[in-house]
Amino acid sequence: MLFNRTPIQMEWFYHLEGEKTKLNWFLLEVALEYYDRIMDSPELKPYREHYGNEQIGQYCTYYARRMRVGLLKFIRGQRKCINLYQAHVTDFYPHHTHQMNSALSAVAEEAISHMLSACKNCPQQCLLDYQSRSADFDMYKV
Repeated sequence: MLFNRTPIQMEWFYHLEGEKTKLNWFLLEVALEYYDRIMDSPELKPYREHYGNEQIGQYCTYYARRMRVGLLKFIRGQRKCINLYQAHVTDFYPHHTHQMNSALSAVAEEAISHMLSACKNCPQQCLLDYQSRSADFDMYKV
C-alpha cells in the first residue's frame, strides 16, 4: 500500500498503541479508497478545484472515522447493513449544495462497497477480528 499517494496519515486513525486495531486499519483503508474515488470522479471536479488535497484527505478521514459506530453495529449483528448517512457529509460541509453533498455521499457508498467486497478475500479479516491489533500499522510505518 502506498501512502504517499494521498495526504492521509496513519496516525489520524490512532492515538495510542492499543488503538492500532484491525477496525482502525479498515477505516484507514476506507478513507484511502474514498480519497482515490473523489480524485477520479468527473462529477466532483468542482469540489477538487475548491479544496486542496490536504483538506480532501482530512474530510475522507473524518468520514471514515464517523462511520465507526454504524460499522460496529453491522459487525456485531445489530444491523443487517451499514447505514451511511448524508449527515456525515453535511455536518462537515453544511454550506455545500445538496447536489454536491449527494455526489460525495454516492462516492462514499461506492468506496465502502468496494472495500467490503475486497475484504471477503483478504487474509487479514479485519471485520471478523476487528479488536485485534493490526501489524499493518507498523509494517507500513515510514
